[in-house]
Amino acid sequence: MTTEPTTPKVTPARVKTSEAVTPPETVKADRVEILQGGADHVEATTVTVDQGGIGTAAATTIDVHQGGIQRATATDIAVSQGGIVLAQGNRVSLEMGFVGAAVGDEARVTQSMAGFVAARGDATVDQSLVSTLIADRVTMRQPSAVLVLIARQVDGTVRPLLDWRGAIAAGAAAGLVLGLFRAVRR
Repeated sequence: MTTEPTTPKVTPARVKTSEAVTPPETVKADRVEILQGGADHVEATTVTVDQGGIGTAAATTIDVHQGGIQRATATDIAVSQGGIVLAQGNRVSLEMGFVGAAVGDEARVTQSMAGFVAARGDATVDQSLVSTLIADRVTMRQPSAVLVLIARQVDGTVRPLLDWRGAIAAGAAAGLVLGLFRAVRR
């Protein structure tokens, strides 16, 4: 009689990896819930992460609460008190969390930190810190900080560290310094 390693119960409706001793490498189901556990790769219609983590997730809807994902691809991505390294979707929403890079049609960052945010349409920043923000239309609410901002239209009060003129000046100065270092090396 052989014993097989414990794996999570996989049904077409639900997967709970908190029951697993070791997370499965790939989970495919209609609905996946990660509760205080983890998985390497998840493909589903709906993915919910609650105090857990996923390496890569592809779904129609991804909802993260006090958890994290390395790479998320979905139509709708919502993060609350969690983090995502790379989020790609039509609508990306971040509340009291962190995202390394968010790319989508619409982006909303509320009381959060983001490294890079790019939106083909609207981007809303509310009481947040964003390193680089590129969007067609940006709405700034409450006190927020943006290091580099590139947008066709900006609503609200924003004081970026570099605007397009500052970016050109910084690029020219960096080019001059690099040129001097190369000349000294020869």
